[in-house]
Amino acid sequence: MSELDRYDGSGRGSVACRPSRAARRTQQRGELDLMQLANSGRLAEVRGMVRRRLAEEGMADVTDVGNLARELANGDAYIASLLVPMAQEFARTTARDIREFGRGF
Repeated sequence: MSELDRYDGSGRGSVACRPSRAARRTQQRGELDLMQLANSGRLAEVRGMVRRRLAEEGMADVTDVGNLARELANGDAYIASLLVPMAQEFARTTARDIREFGRGF
């Protein structure tokens, strides 16, 4: 309890007074709201960290798949025409997964 809570305003110093039930409920509600706000902030921070990591690793995977398709095609236009659509679909799927991550939580 702070000094302001104990001061009775008469100039005689502090008086120990007990807060009312309503005041205690209000204080408890405020503390609970503060904890929920802090936890939601942490959740948003963690979600952002995971999304960033997912994006970085997803883009590295897309690059790897593209390089693998180029390596496997080895200059053959016909094989490249078969591999490029698969690499493009992988890139689209990865981008969609990154965009939609965390929705509904």
